[in-house]
Amino acid sequence: MKKRITIIFLSFSVLLSCGDNYHNSSDIFLAEEQDKPVIGKRIILPVMEAYYNGAIKNIDFKAYKNKWIILFFYPGDFTFVCPTELKELADYYDDFKAGGAEVFSISTDSAHVHKAWKKDSIYLKDVKFPMLSDRSGLLSRIMGVYEPQKGSAIRASFILNPERIVVSAEYSDDSVGRNVGELLRKFDAALAVRKGGGGMCPAGWTQGDTLITEE
Repeated sequence: MKKRITIIFLSFSVLLSCGDNYHNSSDIFLAEEQDKPVIGKRIILPVMEAYYNGAIKNIDFKAYKNKWIILFFYPGDFTFVCPTELKELADYYDDFKAGGAEVFSISTDSAHVHKAWKKDSIYLKDVKFPMLSDRSGLLSRIMGVYEPQKGSAIRASFILNPERIVVSAEYSDDSVGRNVGELLRKFDAALAVRKGGGGMCPAGWTQGDTLITEE
């Protein structure tokens, strides 16, 4: 009887151990991914809830086939620096669209909070791009910008080409706002390189400048 109880106990312990490993397997994978450079990485973007065009809806990135993707992470709604960034992003939105890109702002706030914030803040009156809700932190973790202690994303921007490969990444402290004009310059540069048949953009390159070649 004692032997039988011991065997049952050991079997139960093994099951618990396997269960823990299974439960944490995705977290371990994401943690490992965060240690790798994100540049050159192909991103699989999940379906996400958003506040967009006056309604709360799901955004499926499959609908943006052949589009460049701008991911604009920020710490949170109803803060101080973030609305100034989204205002500037809205000011440049048409320029990104003209180049074949779609812009997505992202925080871990709910889509309902996005809706309330847009209604409340004068800075956001011209925002027309989707405001994504990353409540689970999934996309923030995939991109390596999630802060588990705060439950929010850091201030970060990414440019993905139409194949969903990251070609540019920028990170800032919560206290330092970004320059969206510089983000647009980087997007224009990535676009020029793609169209330029192997050319490269030198420092300070702006639209219309000559690309560098190896010859």
